[in-house]
Amino acid sequence: MNEVLQKLVMLQDLDYLIVEVKSKDVKKVQKKMGLEIKGDEKLHDAKKALEEAIPPRVLSRYHKLMERFGRAIAPVVDSKCMGCYMTLPKRLSVKELGNKELRQCERCGMYLYWV
Repeated sequence: MNEVLQKLVMLQDLDYLIVEVKSKDVKKVQKKMGLEIKGDEKLHDAKKALEEAIPPRVLSRYHKLMERFGRAIAPVVDSKCMGCYMTLPKRLSVKELGNKELRQCERCGMYLYWV
């Protein structure tokens, strides 16, 4: 898998995890169960380190996509972008090349990875 794509996937996972840890509903459940999750500052540190390792142009696009869609990376299943469900053109849908290069959906602009 492309190194930048791999870092983007990890960054998106971290973003989701940070949102989940901050959720009031999750905190209520934790309190009810007598649990306390600490270390959210470590999540922010990990996110910052990942962001520094991603090229600025790609990172900027990632943030715009997250703002617009709530996610920036979409899987490709059966030659379809699972972000917008558009069938990808043949030149983009070659699975063997898909994860070796950083590619974007022509319709929604999300970064793509093949499963």
